[in-house]
Amino acid sequence: MNIRMRKYTILMFLMIFLASHSLAALTIKMGSLFPEGSSWDITLKKMAREWSEVTDGRVKIKIYPGGIAGEENDMVRKMRIGQLDAAVLSGVGLTEIVSDSIVFSIPFLVQNEEELDYVISDLLPLFDDDFRDKGFEVLIWSKSGWINFFSNKEILTPDDLKSTRLAVSPNNPEMTEAFKALDLNVIPLGMNDTLMGLQSGMIDSFYSIPMISAAYQWFALAKNMNPIDMSPVIGGILISERTWKRIPEKYHDDLKASMAAVEQEFFKEYSRLNEEALRIMKDNDLNVLNPSQEVEQIWRDYFKDSYKTLVNNNMISEQIYQEMSQKLEAFRNGR
Repeated sequence: MNIRMRKYTILMFLMIFLASHSLAALTIKMGSLFPEGSSWDITLKKMAREWSEVTDGRVKIKIYPGGIAGEENDMVRKMRIGQLDAAVLSGVGLTEIVSDSIVFSIPFLVQNEEELDYVISDLLPLFDDDFRDKGFEVLIWSKSGWINFFSNKEILTPDDLKSTRLAVSPNNPEMTEAFKALDLNVIPLGMNDTLMGLQSGMIDSFYSIPMISAAYQWFALAKNMNPIDMSPVIGGILISERTWKRIPEKYHDDLKASMAAVEQEFFKEYSRLNEEALRIMKDNDLNVLNPSQEVEQIWRDYFKDSYKTLVNNNMISEQIYQEMSQKLEAFRNGR
């Protein structure tokens, strides 16, 4: 072997070694608000093991649970600048990246579980390219339950709700503006301050999934729940496009396929906890109202104006709203 050939061979071995070493060192930092040790955290750790198995240990996931990596807006910012690689986000974080994705959180647009399944499987993936354009790859979309109104007095109709002081998240300015346009008396208040707000009389109503209302003991001061589902809670797991491209493409399909089990486990746990929360609250004197179908339609009609506000304030494009509304209507008519 001549000197030139020997140098070439050594160089090839060195390149292979460096590529293998670089891949082996790939650790994905994932942020999550789920408490450490919770069922969701355990599911994420199972996902981490599966990713390691699929890639023969070349891709590892390090999870930062319980908000260690910050709130959702913090995690999105950190993914953009490379301090974080992936995150579990709710609609709040997703909307910060692609504002039009708020369309499925519009009150009373998606009306039942069957429609929500259709949204998850057929409509939300239509936004995947929009997230890629912003530098993110969607690994899974997930559903987390339905939002209901709670109050310290009965809120059977929208007029009842208008007479209350409604807590809204300060991290969701789009819905705040939409609610204001409906003449609702909204009070921006974070989750950690909601109980204090109820105790002090600053607020007397809020909207939440049952699990959160029970976990934070808010229902103890707001004993009335309207069971009409206002909107679904939709989330997802995203990874930065920068990091996703560092993973060899040959693994991409298998890694995404492994996420299907994560989606199902998330949903099963959310369903179980929401059902359990509702049972516990009922056992502790929660008054679940019994609105008629006519009253339910009154709510839907009333909140139609919120769509106009979101569109008129450029929070969502008219085209996206019309397209998704038409697809949902076609789905209803085809059942």
